[in-house]
Amino acid sequence: MLTEHQINAVWRNKLAAETRCLYFGDLSTKYARQKQWITGLSFFLSSGAAATLVAKSPVAVPIALSVTTAIMTAYSIAVSLDQKVERLAKLSSSWREIAVAYDHLWNHAYEDDAEKDFNRIVDMEVAPSELAAMDGPTDERRLDHWQQRVFRLYHLTDQNA
Repeated sequence: MLTEHQINAVWRNKLAAETRCLYFGDLSTKYARQKQWITGLSFFLSSGAAATLVAKSPVAVPIALSVTTAIMTAYSIAVSLDQKVERLAKLSSSWREIAVAYDHLWNHAYEDDAEKDFNRIVDMEVAPSELAAMDGPTDERRLDHWQQRVFRLYHLTDQNA
């Protein structure tokens, strides 16, 4: 059985886990979309179609397109967009699993093994928290957006969260 303090912590941790799930999922989508644009533009700009379009252009145009393609590709490689998308998706999934566990515990807070479950869930937070701290981008505005979204889902304000 959980104490009232622990039950309050379950509620706060549940909201935080849901927020993080949505936040990291959104970031994953953002970077995946960015990677798709870079890949698509790189293919187009290095294709025969682009060459045909700029064939009668001043010499600077094909050079600029080549440089643009090289910069986009270098950026994609330098920031490891593929790996970033994968890590962010994993973070989103991990936080979703934690949120579901807190939700279950919220509905079973007075059962005999609730404290053991609470401690297990808190331990589940360690790995994704470490990964996010070491490798996760921080976008406070985006995080606030998702926190407000979760609050609205539960008809909460900052004061009664």
